[in-house]
Amino acid sequence: MKRFWKILKIIYKVLNQVFRLVLLAFILYSIAFSLACTYGAWKLYNYGTALLKEVEDLKYTQPVQSAFMEDLRKASPNLEIKHRFVPLDSISSYLQKAVIAGEDAGFYFHPGFDVRAIAEALDANQKRNKTVFGGSTITQQLAKNIFLSNERSWERKFREFAYALLMEKYLGKDRILELYLNYAQWGQNIFGCEAAAQQYYKKPCAKLNVDQSVNLAAMLASPGKHHPEMRESRFMRERRNMIYRNMFPPKDSLLVDSLKSLTEPLPKENAE
Repeated sequence: MKRFWKILKIIYKVLNQVFRLVLLAFILYSIAFSLACTYGAWKLYNYGTALLKEVEDLKYTQPVQSAFMEDLRKASPNLEIKHRFVPLDSISSYLQKAVIAGEDAGFYFHPGFDVRAIAEALDANQKRNKTVFGGSTITQQLAKNIFLSNERSWERKFREFAYALLMEKYLGKDRILELYLNYAQWGQNIFGCEAAAQQYYKKPCAKLNVDQSVNLAAMLASPGKHHPEMRESRFMRERRNMIYRNMFPPKDSLLVDSLKSLTEPLPKENAE
């Protein structure tokens, strides 16, 4: 019997020691986990604050150059970049409508990204077994142009979405459109609609007519390879037709061929 109780005491001591070790390990793990979470939250806060400051700076100031322009200058130091900023009310309403029709038809209705457009692009690319279509909105494209490099990574994609959401909240649709039109690429070394209008049509972008606006909007999908007056290009022809259809759907009873004769700009829409 004494031997039995002695064995029980030994078992008790061993279990007690194991319990203490497990409890200590649990406490140390909890402390380490709390510290890691605190550090992660602090890093995330600083990260978000830095992104927010960059976006808020865009409210009233224009960057001298975008990240895309900076990368281009580094790659080609002798390249002369043509760029001039103009306010939204100095940009043809035709061009505003044409760019939205060609790049992001749901611009005034989404929160910075368009889930349906992304799904449609993925489906189309899957059918062709290669990346042909992108689902990026105007806001996302602006985020890439202004802030991000050309690298492909999940971290970059996360930053793109974060910038897009912050821009939608703190800048508003008209300011986003204004910035996009002023920093979009319209040729190898041409950035912004004013430089593009002067380069291709020898006039300010405020004076662009319907056909000229559609031509410029059509080349945005491939600005380094196409010219707005390329009539023999199937790519440009299809882009023009798509933009005309989005700008003037059939229910409006407007024929595409008659649009070229229009001279008066359409009333400006402010649908935020």
